[in-house]
Amino acid sequence: MKIKVLFISNFSKAVTGFGKNMKNILSELHKDERFEIVEAANGVRFGADLRTPWKSHGTYPNNYSVLSQIENDPFKKRLAEYGNSTIDDIIKIERPDIVVGIEDIWAFDWASRKWFDKLSTIIWTTLDSVPILEVAYDLAPKVDKFLVWASFAEKEMNKRKGMNVETLHGAIDLSSFYPLLPAERERLRKRHNLTDSFLIGFVFKNQLRKSVPNLLEGFKKFKQNNPNAKLLLHTDWEPSEASWNIQKYILEKELNPKDILTTYICSNCKDYFIQPYFGEKAKCKSCGSNTLVTKSGILGVSEKDLNEIYNVMDVYCHPFTSGGQELPVQEAKAAGLITLVTNYSCGSDSCFEEQGGLPLDWVEYREPFTQFIKATTCPDSINLNLQKVKDMPKEEKERILENGRKHLAENFCLLKIVDKLKDHLLKLGKTDWDFDFTDKFYNHEYVPHDSLNDLNWLLDLYKGMFYKNFTINDLEIKEGLELIFKEGRGRVLEYLVSAAKHKNAEKEAGSVHFKDFLDGEKSNRIAVVIPESAGDVLMVNALLTNLKKTYPDKQIYVITKKEFFPLIDAHPAIYKMINYQDGLDNLLFLEGQGEHEGFFECAFLPFVGTQRFLNYMHNGKDKIQFSLYE
Repeated sequence: MKIKVLFISNFSKAVTGFGKNMKNILSELHKDERFEIVEAANGVRFGADLRTPWKSHGTYPNNYSVLSQIENDPFKKRLAEYGNSTIDDIIKIERPDIVVGIEDIWAFDWASRKWFDKLSTIIWTTLDSVPILEVAYDLAPKVDKFLVWASFAEKEMNKRKGMNVETLHGAIDLSSFYPLLPAERERLRKRHNLTDSFLIGFVFKNQLRKSVPNLLEGFKKFKQNNPNAKLLLHTDWEPSEASWNIQKYILEKELNPKDILTTYICSNCKDYFIQPYFGEKAKCKSCGSNTLVTKSGILGVSEKDLNEIYNVMDVYCHPFTSGGQELPVQEAKAAGLITLVTNYSCGSDSCFEEQGGLPLDWVEYREPFTQFIKATTCPDSINLNLQKVKDMPKEEKERILENGRKHLAENFCLLKIVDKLKDHLLKLGKTDWDFDFTDKFYNHEYVPHDSLNDLNWLLDLYKGMFYKNFTINDLEIKEGLELIFKEGRGRVLEYLVSAAKHKNAEKEAGSVHFKDFLDGEKSNRIAVVIPESAGDVLMVNALLTNLKKTYPDKQIYVITKKEFFPLIDAHPAIYKMINYQDGLDNLLFLEGQGEHEGFFECAFLPFVGTQRFLNYMHNGKDKIQFSLYE
């Protein structure tokens, strides 16, 4: 039987580092008959048609009540963007053997869910600064495998006792990035008016950790002795609170705007042009439409075009404050460029001659609020290393480039990365969990053996009473040991027995599920969901009459809050009233999707706008559009 693996990360079609990595590894794993691959795509609406070769789900909620809760709460919204609002539903639908989370470290709120200890789990995350976030140390012992994208993070974390962290770099498809023949390269340079230029390139997402002002200052120094130099910033140029206003800094540093280039992409015909920046929505030379824009997280060039862009460069320069891996560095190497990279964080995996690069010097600063150590790349170092590459003898350059090719093949090659990942997946294998999501009643009568030391006694107590596999790093254990020291084991046992009894009472009170109120077969049931308010509920009276005429043989269930029952429960069309609970406005949960059969033939959510949410599909089973009026 195939091992079913659920991957949670950026959508595999997104032009981000995580997105590219997902596309690369899933494309390869999908070919292996030993695995069934499912993608949970962060940032994409749950229920959307993603059209991938493998099964996939968007993770951003389409649930009205959830959306209304997160709309004005940045913290909840961020968690929702990482899939935390829908991951439980996806787990229920897919029943995977292994869950692999590939995201920033703060994305893994789902590590506290009921299913987490039942399934095999791998976290493959980016850490970009020291000191390492405590959440990483807390999370690492709880998963079956904890992987990081850069070796500095592995070394730093493994300094702490009990850690078993490994580096697995993000995967690069070396077949997509390679040096073009000299004639083709010259043709491209001529097309973009770069024939006589020494072109320095930087491919990046415009965010504050990319050291744009430092690069512009270093370029200015280099330009003084190299008048034919130009700088290509392949990024999004529209400024925001979280990005650089590149135009402002060009003027501030008294640079000629014609020497600072960008990549324009036509959103209509998809052609691209390298030229100075002159605003967004400019006229396309190819199709004539006013649709030229700089790249974004949604719109980018193809990998074929990106390889061409690398190939028109003479050197690649990547200054930053910190980073998880910085995939463009490896892409540039593969395309045949010497890379200048800040010698900090993940940069230490790519910036030395034996790795195909040259290190950029930096000075330390502390990031306000977080107190992380960050790097300020020295403009003088940028200038000196650019000059070094420009003046470098051909033989020396070829030696460094060959080092880079070998380094990529050994450490970043897609096939090698996927092989390592396969080894981890095969070791974990199939799960034996029955995917029973019902809450177990805690065993408040459990008493651990007195012969155990305090730590093992407490760990055994939590496992036997609450079915929790804690470690010494968990807060519950730390607090429990402190209480044992102060008041003894008896007091701790008394407290936990009381807590277990209290939780059991809550579970018993809430154990009646709405499924218990459903009669007959799914094919005979229709749901109308109208959570609130009084006015909305009263209006539904007219809808019910029309609905019963259309479906005379169906049982009509109305789902609303209990306080609104008296406003509608006397309607003759209603078969049964059900008290509204969070989640019962999820159309795909009610009607079913994939292996999840659902509970109703059709579910109508008249309080939700059809243009925004998927409340008009109904599995193709509804007969007609209905009116609120008779």
